[in-house]
Amino acid sequence: MKQISTQRHQLAEGPFWSQAEQALYWVDIPACQVWRWHQASNETQHWTLPKKVSAVFTTQSDRLLVALSDEIAYLDKTTGELEHLCDLDTDIAGNRSNDAKCDPNGVLWVGTMDDAEKVASGRLWKITPEGKKTLMLEGIGIANTLAWDESRGRFYFGDSMTRKVHAFPYPEFYDVRKQTPFFEVKEGIGADGSCLDADDCLWNANWDGARIVRYSPDGEVLQTIELPFSKPTCCVFGGENGMTLFITSASVATNDETLANQPLAGHVVAIDLTKMNIAGAPSQPFAGA
Repeated sequence: MKQISTQRHQLAEGPFWSQAEQALYWVDIPACQVWRWHQASNETQHWTLPKKVSAVFTTQSDRLLVALSDEIAYLDKTTGELEHLCDLDTDIAGNRSNDAKCDPNGVLWVGTMDDAEKVASGRLWKITPEGKKTLMLEGIGIANTLAWDESRGRFYFGDSMTRKVHAFPYPEFYDVRKQTPFFEVKEGIGADGSCLDADDCLWNANWDGARIVRYSPDGEVLQTIELPFSKPTCCVFGGENGMTLFITSASVATNDETLANQPLAGHVVAIDLTKMNIAGAPSQPFAGA
């Protein structure tokens, strides 16, 4: 396991592997920061934004796309300037963006949540490169896990508040939350962010579970990777051959004694899966520019 980040983050999230840049992006939500690590040079850089930021994507230009607390915007990497694309839940004062991913067509799907984690006021939005917004779901607690298995016509989406991840139909999307979930984690654990590997198995970060779990397309647990920190938040495949699993984590809501025993808590780490012969595709950029 290799440490990627240069400092302990409060809530590192949204790892995004850019195949074009051979670089990893991630965010620290409460620190309002976007981070980038370039593999060849081992150099990191970051941008501090005026609002909480929950996700970052490359685009069809040199700009980045970011999910801010109440809006989606482009970020100019050189100047740090933001250009507004569309609003999010500006009608619900306590809501902010959370997990977000681009589908196989480069369309953005972003989940929102109550920042205080008290009420299920979250929504799931689909946002085109033109900034056109479509409401897909509402009544969400903590939106987490967005992954598409096109071969099976599935879109995986979860709610950490209910501890469930469901397999929604895709592209003919409709609400299946009353049906049996794809998987459900036990009480005290949060089903946080996920990614798919080349075998269409879903890798899920278990918040407060100190592990990443690999599920087969049938929902069977195939592998578990134990981690040296309690709160992994998300994972993504990357590296030159797609055989590196990058994992973000959090140090929030953790006492000092635990943090002293978990020096990597809040860091971004990389695990080489070459010996397991498991690879995954790089992250999907946004289709806009």
